[in-house]
Amino acid sequence: MPLNVMLVEDQALIRMGIELAVQQVSNAKIKISSVAENGEQAVKQYVENKPDVVLMDIRMPVMGGLEASRQIRSVDKNAKIIFLTNNDSIDDVFSAFSIGASGYCLKDVEPSTLVDFIKNANDGGISIDSRIAADMLRFLTSKDAMPDLRATAQMYNGTRLNARDAEVLSQLVHGSASDKMSVNTKLSVINILNKIATLSDGESNSREKEDLNTTEASERFEFIEILGKGGMGTVFKARNKSTDTLVAVKVFKPTTTSAWQRFVQEASIMTKLSHRSVVKVFDFLLDRDRTAYLVMELVDGPSLLNVIECGGAIVQKEAVPIFVQCSDALEHLHRAGVVHRDIKPSNIILFCEDETTILPKIVDFGVSKCMAVENSDRLTLQGEVLGSPLYMSPEQCRGEDVTPLSDIYSMGCVMFEVLCGCPPFVGESYFETMAMHSRSPVPNLREWMNVKHELSPELGLIIEKCLAKAPKDRFQTAEELAVALDKLRIN
Repeated sequence: MPLNVMLVEDQALIRMGIELAVQQVSNAKIKISSVAENGEQAVKQYVENKPDVVLMDIRMPVMGGLEASRQIRSVDKNAKIIFLTNNDSIDDVFSAFSIGASGYCLKDVEPSTLVDFIKNANDGGISIDSRIAADMLRFLTSKDAMPDLRATAQMYNGTRLNARDAEVLSQLVHGSASDKMSVNTKLSVINILNKIATLSDGESNSREKEDLNTTEASERFEFIEILGKGGMGTVFKARNKSTDTLVAVKVFKPTTTSAWQRFVQEASIMTKLSHRSVVKVFDFLLDRDRTAYLVMELVDGPSLLNVIECGGAIVQKEAVPIFVQCSDALEHLHRAGVVHRDIKPSNIILFCEDETTILPKIVDFGVSKCMAVENSDRLTLQGEVLGSPLYMSPEQCRGEDVTPLSDIYSMGCVMFEVLCGCPPFVGESYFETMAMHSRSPVPNLREWMNVKHELSPELGLIIEKCLAKAPKDRFQTAEELAVALDKLRIN
């Protein structure tokens, strides 16, 4: 039986996005069984339906989430309510926990984390978004009275508090202001919140680098610095000791046996890729402690995102050659049986071959899928939602199997952003953005573009075709897209 969740949210698009994401990420083990658009409806529906868990917004018309939660808890003191909101006011956070909340998180939380919070609430635990807990920690401590917390802090996406922790937190929110608390009370709370206090970048990066230089991989590589971090691992600049050359090494830990097997098979295929606009994968390693290392060409240059953020939108004349090369690179990947699944501006690195030629390179195969592996072993779980929500295709948002046509949609999002300076669909949260990809019409490119920039009608039609909701209505191969773009470049 799935867990029944009542969703209380006044924005229809956000409701749809949350429902879509929760069902897909939980593999249908969690069901949004009822919805309410305001607190008054929520109280009535809770009494009628008795859901296992409630997801509650705070700012809503008619009756807000805090008052609705008070009324629900007066009817059922064991009601499990998670506040899912854009509101990070420390006063509202403490009010929520004084009511007896089972959790508090911001709406841009990762769907997998939200699913964990729901499960934990159902089990009687309390979950706090790491950013909210960090705010609580700053509020409850003073640097001259408290010890240095950074030395003992541990990094987590969110924390799960046990019954004893919950009791301490309950005493806190019903008690005195922080400046009147005893040191012992403060330390009790700090011990809880330390679970999710975040280390400074410098401290965590240094520690990660030092840790890696004591592993098996350190026999072959000297890890120099962190180039970037993401949900799928950390990328280091490293020196290959045998060749004395610089490389990029992506380090991550496959969490399941199937993920481990998939990494080996997919990495083997990726080492055979060879295209000037695709970062070269040289090798892969597996440690005894089940750490995976992907050794790649070190690409030195700004990302397409860096260029957009620093200089704004790019004019058509300069953008189209980049689009052509990226589309040609995608065709190479697809013919090799690889779907990238995370095409976005930050995964396209630019560098100058000479004074007039810019060469883009597609990087980061952290969430890529090899179709040959998929078709033979079915190692990928059904319903995986992988990628970046600003650039995910509608089918990707729904957790359906991805194909090369998903990459073409993502490329359409990238082209739109390059020309306009912003992605085509930007919601207020992860969930709303996913819903917009599925339902909202493609924005008019000309209306979004800088009036000083010229756009040919043909390029507008090309991008609209890439962004078609139905895969069958898009370009059917990246080669088709490259040819269409190349005609514009020549003209």
